[in-house]
This record gives sequence, C-alpha cells and structure tokens, in this order.
Amino acid sequence: MITATLTLTRTLDDGAIGYRKYFLIADFVAVRGQGKASIVQLSTGAPMPETDQLSVLGGEQEALMAAADLVRSLPDNESYTVLVNLEPSA
Repeated sequence: MITATLTLTRTLDDGAIGYRKYFLIADFVAVRGQGKASIVQLSTGAPMPETDQLSVLGGEQEALMAAADLVRSLPDNESYTVLVNLEPSA
C-alpha cells in the first residue's frame, strides 16, 4: 500500500493563496496486474471526481499516479501547482 498527500496551491486574483489538499491511498487488488486507488478530500470545498475510487492496469504505483492525474485534471484544479508528498506522516 502507498499513501500520499496531494497539495495544490495558486495565487488568487486578490493576492491570497488558494490551497487544496487530498489524501491518496493505492494498493494492489485481487486481480493480478491491477491496482486500486482512493481519493479523500481534506480541504472543504475542493472539487472531487464523480467517483472517489478507481482501478487501473498495473499496480499500486500506477493507481496512485492515475488518482493524482485525475485530481489534477479536474476543471477547477487546472491552474493550481501540484506537490505530491509520498511520506504524508513525515
């Protein structure tokens, strides 16, 4: 299992810093050659995809990257800078 935090930031029109944070969890699934990821919203009002879980071909690393790409590609997140922390407890 891999866990990570995904932090998105940008400077808003009024000069304030916009901030959004997500927690990502990825793991292998029972079907060989697949991974599954879950997305947890940590910031109130941050956009979420239609589903908070996804399965992909590959393993847990591919699932984690797919989840990060999905969050980053949401229309309301496109102008944000993304930072991935693979050691969220540190």
